[in-house]
Amino acid sequence: MIEEKKYTTRNTQIACFLATAGLQLVGHTKTNKGVFFEFTPDNKAQELVSQYFADQARVNPRELFAWLDNLRDLIF
Repeated sequence: MIEEKKYTTRNTQIACFLATAGLQLVGHTKTNKGVFFEFTPDNKAQELVSQYFADQARVNPRELFAWLDNLRDLIF
């Protein structure tokens, strides 16, 4: 079985954005360097992150802040 490639980030803002944009949060790992969030599909995540840094990303702000709360719960 081939495992789908995951997009990994420890940037909470990017993680919130990806989740709000509809990507699936498939896992998270706590390390001494922080919490790493994993999303699929990887290629869509890379495309969305490019849009994010080009100031072309648009998401629902209420959903974004709801995801921020959800991810903070995972971190703490």
